[in-house]
Amino acid sequence: MRAEQASQKATLAIDVMGGDHGVSVMVAGALMALEQDASLALTLVGDADLIEQELAQHARTPLERVTVIGTHAVLAATASPRAMLRQGQGTSIWQALLEVAEGRAAACVSADNTAALMLLGRKLLGPLQGIRRPALMSQIPTARGMTGLLDLGANLEVSAEQLFQFALMGSVVQARTPQHRPLIGLLNVGHEETKGHSVVREAHDRLRRSSLNYHGYIEGHDLFAGRVDVAVCDGFAGNLILKASEGLASMLADTLRAGLQQSWRARLGGLLARPSLRRALAPLNPDKHNGAPLLGLKGVVVKSHGRSGVLATANAVLEAGREVKKNIPERISEMLVAHPAEDQA
Repeated sequence: MRAEQASQKATLAIDVMGGDHGVSVMVAGALMALEQDASLALTLVGDADLIEQELAQHARTPLERVTVIGTHAVLAATASPRAMLRQGQGTSIWQALLEVAEGRAAACVSADNTAALMLLGRKLLGPLQGIRRPALMSQIPTARGMTGLLDLGANLEVSAEQLFQFALMGSVVQARTPQHRPLIGLLNVGHEETKGHSVVREAHDRLRRSSLNYHGYIEGHDLFAGRVDVAVCDGFAGNLILKASEGLASMLADTLRAGLQQSWRARLGGLLARPSLRRALAPLNPDKHNGAPLLGLKGVVVKSHGRSGVLATANAVLEAGREVKKNIPERISEMLVAHPAEDQA
């Protein structure tokens, strides 16, 4: 039923076993992305019998661009880092990453836990020359469009040099053209030079001395106002911001829906305003911008949210395709050469 992908297609390895909603959602989302981007091909990795059952439900999908790799081992969600490294071989996440490491796929997409993706990604792909720690990045909706935020939780404790490298990598991803120099902000508790702990102040000095387009310190409200293209912080702060913003968006949508059901006048007004409300709320839907690239590895790896539904999964796969087309790892390597580390820690 499946044939080898054409050489011009960008093949993406999809770990279909990592999501909270099972194989059916992961496969359906991956196939939705396949239908939207004719330049992609998929390698679906996981329980072959379950995958084949799901593919049989999608007869109209271009299955000639789909390959299946069966795996049976399962990596427990509660596994320790040592157990992940020791027991990961043969799991779907391991095999999907291996497809990239051995050149059969251009990118890996997984909804497995962040720790497993980080550890196994570093083991099988390895970090780019000079990268201290890979970082997760996501697109945050703001008043002026989308701002890239990193790190999102891969690195809870960081050095000043690591924050600088996060800024560099985020700048590469956010560049709209080779000439575009995205504006970078460093998240802090104030704009004043004396604010923040020593690591943030050291990173601030490092960024000011560089040729990156550095704005300076930003606060949380600056992020959502869209003051910068790239917002940099440690993974602890980044994860809190991401989860809080998703929760706030969900609460606002629920409150609005409840308010429009309180009376017949409210329901009538809601009916008349529905098209405008949908357009206004669409950017706040996290499914629309799911897919956090794990930057700094020798290959494209995209983390999908564990709770992702079909639409969110499709957008994570499409994001991986964009990362491949933009040659993100190669461009980060070039930026590292232009901005070598200043310390030997």
